[in-house]
Amino acid sequence: MNLGLYGYDSAWIAVDCGMMIRQDLPDSPLQVPSLETSDALDIQPLALIITHGHEDHIGAAAWLWPRWQCPVYATPLAAALLRAKFHERGLSSDAINVIEPGEAMESGPFTLRFLPVTHSIPESCALLIVAGKYRVLHTGDWKLDPEPLIGSPIDDSLFRTLAPVDLVVGDSTNAPVPGHSRSEGEVARALEQRLAQCSGRVMVSCFASNLARVLAVSLAAERCGRRVSLMGRAMERMVATARGLGYLDDMPPLVPVQDLGYLPPEEVLVIATGSQGEPRAALSRLANGRHPNFELVAGDTVIFSAKAIPGNEAHIERLKRGLA
Repeated sequence: MNLGLYGYDSAWIAVDCGMMIRQDLPDSPLQVPSLETSDALDIQPLALIITHGHEDHIGAAAWLWPRWQCPVYATPLAAALLRAKFHERGLSSDAINVIEPGEAMESGPFTLRFLPVTHSIPESCALLIVAGKYRVLHTGDWKLDPEPLIGSPIDDSLFRTLAPVDLVVGDSTNAPVPGHSRSEGEVARALEQRLAQCSGRVMVSCFASNLARVLAVSLAAERCGRRVSLMGRAMERMVATARGLGYLDDMPPLVPVQDLGYLPPEEVLVIATGSQGEPRAALSRLANGRHPNFELVAGDTVIFSAKAIPGNEAHIERLKRGLA
């Protein structure tokens, strides 16, 4: 989960406010950042700046924002997701302000520029933060993907023009892993090859907020002659929000889960939540035979298309055993 604080001349801004779900902590699986240090230092941010709409960057905002009561700045998709979270907590969303990728803003002594980067969710941005004579590049999450399914590749020339900078605060996910991450275009082709080998119904589980993966799975299904359905409230809500903002236009029409029984097994593909073994997610309910409209049978295939969050490995293995 992510929460950054930048201070200059007694003024502060917060960057991102995420949460993490740890299935190995049953008494408190929802983990939000501690404000103990910031409270001890009497830090009150002038603004909360959001780099993109993934849960580990926005998931705790509705929990911690009431402590700050400051303006929130986010790109359109992240802002829409935040409004929904604020509504669920009974909070007004009037403090949420929309800023487009590429635009700049000021908050106290800070000038911030939102720099578009490639990631698995649209409108992801790095931040150039300028305060006094200091220039900081906060990368957010990013990927050097030459073939993204959503958005454009990173503009190298844009980042070259930023020099000089005094500090780069970089996303470190997978930084110690040798080699290069595969492009989402490659993932889509690999999924298509795997789907072509499946004879029965197929379930693909991934993070609901990984819209690039959701699109990759959907396009692969369409090319293999399969109809697509979504399972899980988080998945349905994320796709609906993205579509409302003009994303996922290439995604094929969706089939309601309750209508899948009218289709031959070889024409069915379901994209479901639950890749981390969450007990109340769609995939766990299927494994336990508790879904009201769908039941897994012999010959069906379940594909996990997400990495395990540290701490969730045992629950994922338990889920896989339940599916076997």
